[in-house]
Amino acid sequence: MIIDINISRAMNEYREIGSVCIALHLRRAARHVGRIYDEALRPAGINNGQFSLMAMLAAKDDWTMQELADSLGLDQSSLSAAVKPLMRRDLIVQEAGTDDARVRRLRLTPAGRRLLDRARPLWRTAQRRAEELLEDHQPDAVRSALRALG
Repeated sequence: MIIDINISRAMNEYREIGSVCIALHLRRAARHVGRIYDEALRPAGINNGQFSLMAMLAAKDDWTMQELADSLGLDQSSLSAAVKPLMRRDLIVQEAGTDDARVRRLRLTPAGRRLLDRARPLWRTAQRRAEELLEDHQPDAVRSALRALG
Protein backbone atom coordinates (compact mmCIF):
# COMPACT_ATOMS: atom_id res chain seq x y z
CA MET A 1 0.00 0.00 0.00
CA ILE A 2 2.77 2.46 0.94
CA ILE A 3 4.62 1.55 -2.25
CA ASP A 4 1.48 2.24 -4.30
CA ILE A 5 1.13 5.67 -2.65
CA ASN A 6 4.79 6.51 -3.36
CA ILE A 7 4.43 5.38 -6.98
CA SER A 8 1.27 7.43 -7.33
CA ARG A 9 3.00 10.52 -5.87
CA ALA A 10 5.97 10.07 -8.19
CA MET A 11 3.69 9.67 -11.21
CA ASN A 12 1.86 12.88 -10.29
CA GLU A 13 5.15 14.71 -9.85
CA TYR A 14 6.38 13.48 -13.27
CA ARG A 15 3.10 14.60 -14.87
CA GLU A 16 3.64 18.03 -13.33
CA ILE A 17 7.22 18.12 -14.58
CA GLY A 18 5.99 17.29 -18.08
CA SER A 19 3.50 20.13 -17.97
CA VAL A 20 5.76 22.87 -16.53
CA CYS A 21 9.31 22.01 -17.64
CA ILE A 22 10.62 24.99 -19.61
CA ALA A 23 13.40 22.96 -21.27
CA LEU A 24 10.91 20.37 -22.54
CA HIS A 25 8.56 22.98 -23.96
CA LEU A 26 11.39 24.99 -25.53
CA ARG A 27 12.83 21.87 -27.23
CA ARG A 28 9.40 20.85 -28.52
CA ALA A 29 8.68 24.37 -29.80
CA ALA A 30 12.17 24.67 -31.34
CA ARG A 31 11.70 21.42 -33.26
CA HIS A 32 8.28 22.52 -34.53
CA VAL A 33 9.41 25.99 -35.55
CA GLY A 34 12.66 24.62 -36.98
CA ARG A 35 10.64 22.33 -39.27
CA ILE A 36 8.69 25.35 -40.56
CA TYR A 37 11.91 27.12 -41.54
CA ASP A 38 13.59 23.97 -42.88
CA GLU A 39 10.61 23.20 -45.14
CA ALA A 40 10.48 26.78 -46.41
CA LEU A 41 14.23 26.85 -47.14
CA ARG A 42 14.37 23.42 -48.80
CA PRO A 43 14.01 24.85 -52.36
CA ALA A 44 17.23 26.82 -51.74
CA GLY A 45 19.05 23.66 -50.69
CA ILE A 46 19.86 24.81 -47.16
CA ASN A 47 18.34 24.34 -43.74
CA ASN A 48 17.51 26.89 -41.06
CA GLY A 49 20.82 26.45 -39.24
CA GLN A 50 22.78 27.00 -42.45
CA PHE A 51 20.65 30.02 -43.34
CA SER A 52 21.21 31.56 -39.89
CA LEU A 53 24.95 30.97 -40.10
CA MET A 54 25.15 32.48 -43.58
CA ALA A 55 22.96 35.44 -42.57
CA MET A 56 25.30 36.17 -39.67
CA LEU A 57 28.25 36.12 -42.08
CA ALA A 58 26.39 38.45 -44.45
CA ALA A 59 25.63 40.90 -41.64
CA LYS A 60 29.29 41.35 -40.74
CA ASP A 61 32.22 40.82 -43.09
CA ASP A 62 34.86 39.58 -40.69
CA TRP A 63 34.01 36.86 -38.16
CA THR A 64 36.42 34.68 -36.28
CA MET A 65 35.27 31.13 -35.68
CA GLN A 66 34.99 31.88 -31.95
CA GLU A 67 32.96 35.07 -32.45
CA LEU A 68 30.52 33.31 -34.76
CA ALA A 69 30.24 30.29 -32.46
CA ASP A 70 29.48 32.56 -29.51
CA SER A 71 26.95 34.55 -31.52
CA LEU A 72 25.13 31.39 -32.64
CA GLY A 73 25.29 29.77 -29.19
CA LEU A 74 27.49 26.92 -30.44
CA ASP A 75 30.77 25.44 -29.36
CA GLN A 76 33.62 25.56 -31.87
CA SER A 77 33.38 21.89 -32.82
CA SER A 78 29.65 22.21 -33.60
CA LEU A 79 30.34 25.31 -35.68
CA SER A 80 33.13 23.51 -37.54
CA ALA A 81 30.75 20.67 -38.34
CA ALA A 82 28.11 23.15 -39.56
CA VAL A 83 30.59 25.08 -41.71
CA LYS A 84 32.13 22.09 -43.52
CA PRO A 85 29.20 21.32 -45.87
CA LEU A 86 28.91 25.01 -46.74
CA MET A 87 32.62 25.16 -47.49
CA ARG A 88 32.39 22.05 -49.69
CA ARG A 89 29.68 23.84 -51.68
CA ASP A 90 31.89 26.95 -51.96
CA LEU A 91 29.36 29.06 -50.06
CA ILE A 92 31.76 29.96 -47.24
CA VAL A 93 35.53 30.23 -47.08
CA GLN A 94 37.78 29.98 -44.08
CA GLU A 95 40.95 32.03 -44.06
CA ALA A 96 43.84 32.61 -41.71
CA GLY A 97 43.68 35.85 -39.77
CA THR A 98 45.86 38.71 -40.97
CA ASP A 99 47.29 39.44 -37.50
CA ASP A 100 47.46 35.85 -36.30
CA ALA A 101 47.47 32.93 -38.74
CA ARG A 102 46.11 30.63 -36.00
CA VAL A 103 42.87 32.63 -35.89
CA ARG A 104 40.43 31.31 -38.47
CA ARG A 105 38.10 33.82 -40.14
CA LEU A 106 34.97 33.03 -42.11
CA ARG A 107 33.26 34.88 -44.90
CA LEU A 108 30.62 34.26 -47.52
CA THR A 109 31.72 33.66 -51.10
CA PRO A 110 29.89 35.34 -54.00
CA ALA A 111 28.04 32.04 -54.52
CA GLY A 112 27.07 32.10 -50.84
CA ARG A 113 25.70 35.63 -51.15
CA ARG A 114 23.67 34.66 -54.23
CA LEU A 115 22.21 31.64 -52.45
CA LEU A 116 21.42 33.70 -49.38
CA ASP A 117 19.69 36.31 -51.57
CA ARG A 118 17.56 33.55 -53.15
CA ALA A 119 16.76 32.07 -49.72
CA ARG A 120 15.78 35.35 -48.04
CA PRO A 121 12.20 35.44 -49.43
CA LEU A 122 11.76 31.80 -48.40
CA TRP A 123 12.92 32.72 -44.91
CA ARG A 124 10.41 35.61 -44.84
CA THR A 125 7.61 33.16 -45.63
CA ALA A 126 8.69 30.93 -42.75
CA GLN A 127 9.03 33.94 -40.47
CA ARG A 128 5.44 35.00 -41.23
CA ARG A 129 4.20 31.46 -40.52
CA ALA A 130 6.08 31.32 -37.22
CA GLU A 131 4.78 34.73 -36.17
CA GLU A 132 1.23 33.66 -37.07
CA LEU A 133 1.62 30.78 -34.60
CA LEU A 134 2.46 33.35 -31.93
CA GLU A 135 0.06 36.11 -32.88
CA ASP A 136 -2.08 35.58 -29.75
CA HIS A 137 1.08 35.62 -27.62
CA GLN A 138 2.77 38.82 -28.77
CA PRO A 139 5.74 37.70 -30.90
CA ASP A 140 7.91 40.59 -29.68
CA ALA A 141 7.35 39.55 -26.06
CA VAL A 142 8.25 35.94 -26.93
CA ARG A 143 11.46 37.10 -28.67
CA SER A 144 12.33 39.21 -25.65
CA ALA A 145 11.76 36.29 -23.27
CA LEU A 146 13.87 33.99 -25.44
CA ARG A 147 16.72 36.53 -25.54
CA ALA A 148 16.59 36.71 -21.74
CA LEU A 149 17.11 32.95 -21.61
CA GLY A 150 20.25 33.02 -23.67
